Amino acid sequence: MTENTSQLIELKLKTIQYHSGDNLDYLQKNIARDACYTSHNSVAYKKKQIADACADFESAISEDRSMRAEALCTRIEKMQEELEHLDERHEADLAVYMILHDGEEWTPERRQRKVSADLAKKVANIKKMVA
Repeated sequence: MTENTSQLIELKLKTIQYHSGDNLDYLQKNIARDACYTSHNSVAYKKKQIADACADFESAISEDRSMRAEALCTRIEKMQEELEHLDERHEADLAVYMILHDGEEWTPERRQRKVSADLAKKVANIKKMVA
């Protein structure tokens, strides 16, 4: 952990602790949880952008479009720097969460998609027809 990350953790804690008072422990914990969720999604989105840009770069190389490839390389380098900052932010959010939740680690919740029983039966019947 760098000195900057430690300072960021301290600042984030102070910001959350601004909301202090009777029965606001729950609010503070939710603010920390929300920060983890947001920073996690920011990191994931930036990684997807970088992966897409890398694929575009490879296409430009295979198509012998050197100017496009150079522009994409510059863009990827800038996004890589952004990703480093987003990673640091997420690390700080995780540390704050752990502090406010007495050592418990934050983990992203998996989205649960509920498919109705009727819909599942329809799809099962269609599968039988085409099998």
